[in-house]
Amino acid sequence: MVFKRAFLILFSMLFLFLLTGFLYVRHILNLTTIYPNIYIDGIDVGGLSREDAINLLWDNTDKAYLSDYFTLSVKDRQYKIYFSDIDYTPDYEKAAERAYNIGRRGNVAERLKEIWNAWKNRMFITTQMRYNAEKMRKILETIRNETYVEPKDAQISIQNGKTDIKPHEPGFSVDVNRSLEKIDYLLVNRIWEDAELYSEEILPGVTTQMVENIGYRLGEFATAFNPDNEPRVHNIKTACSKINQVLLLPGEEFSMDKTLGARTEQNGYRIAKVIVNNELVDGLGGGICQVTSTLYNSVLLSGLEVLERRNHTLPPSYIEPGRDATISQGYIDFRFRNNTDYAILIEAKTSGNRVTVTIWGRKPEVKTTTRIRTRIIEILEPEGAEYVTDKSLKPGEEKVVREAKPGCKVEVYRDILDSSGNVIKTEKISVDTYLPQKKKIIRGTGIN
Repeated sequence: MVFKRAFLILFSMLFLFLLTGFLYVRHILNLTTIYPNIYIDGIDVGGLSREDAINLLWDNTDKAYLSDYFTLSVKDRQYKIYFSDIDYTPDYEKAAERAYNIGRRGNVAERLKEIWNAWKNRMFITTQMRYNAEKMRKILETIRNETYVEPKDAQISIQNGKTDIKPHEPGFSVDVNRSLEKIDYLLVNRIWEDAELYSEEILPGVTTQMVENIGYRLGEFATAFNPDNEPRVHNIKTACSKINQVLLLPGEEFSMDKTLGARTEQNGYRIAKVIVNNELVDGLGGGICQVTSTLYNSVLLSGLEVLERRNHTLPPSYIEPGRDATISQGYIDFRFRNNTDYAILIEAKTSGNRVTVTIWGRKPEVKTTTRIRTRIIEILEPEGAEYVTDKSLKPGEEKVVREAKPGCKVEVYRDILDSSGNVIKTEKISVDTYLPQKKKIIRGTGIN
């Protein structure tokens, strides 16, 4: 009986002990304040709510730092950045949240262990800083704009086989993103020291290395003109000046129409004969088709890729059928692509009664020769005659103003020859048709 009573007392005491412990643990775990012995920036915030902890921290903050600054350096310039300009403040909200979360992570055993460690050893939290990143970025962008140096392309010109190269000049720019990452690390972690901004050298689109090996004549072609036809000669020289020294990087396309610009007097062109509707008539820019045809043949001889080309309706006098190229503003173009892996340069000039276009590039590892050949496959005879009435002539009176001229169909081939003169490749370039011209007769309709 005594043993039974003693057992009941012992069991009751154990139960009360466990119940008390359970209730105490539950009380501890259900606290809504920061656990004891937790410090933020050396200030005890144990037993406080997050809001009270934040207010306490602000009350103990020395705001004199707001008038302080740090220095950013780039090249030979320095910039003072005041903390107040970027809203630089302690992130007490995040620090209080970290303090509050101590003892509130994991299962019950893990939580109790962390609470015990804080109570026994004290836990210290250092507040990180925060700032307005957008304001900081705008400051860096302003610095970048003030210190930016525009890169300058390398310049190359070839005149009569003489090459002149002006080396490129690299540009300079602040790397805003990398610099912002560096500044972010320093500011957030209270490392208040001056910083050198990250920068980068900017290469231009055309570097010295891209043009330094240009000096080999890839292809050259010349045609003759009448030096006494002053307006036409003027247009030929103007067109040459437009395309002369044009540099094409690998893969770039050339448009004759765009390069020549508007065919207007303001753009330097004059009235001369052009082919319109199978007739020679006056038009602005007469003569530029001869420059286009000369360039076309130089392109063919250089082995470049022709993208767009159309022959005249009538065969020009300055070049054999099949080797001409016509152009009409906004309607017909001559285009080609630099399909090599290096830059090329166009040189266009006139001398005496000849216009010459040369395409310069890099000397090939294996030297070959290109030739263009044509073959007339069909003669197109004119049928009938074209009559035009004229009141100034008497009835029945006729006057021949143009004799009939046959047209033709021409095949054009490009042969590639090795150093021994053997053909190693042949490709058909085009099949061109030139219309025949009927005999043109003026017939009188006037009064006797």
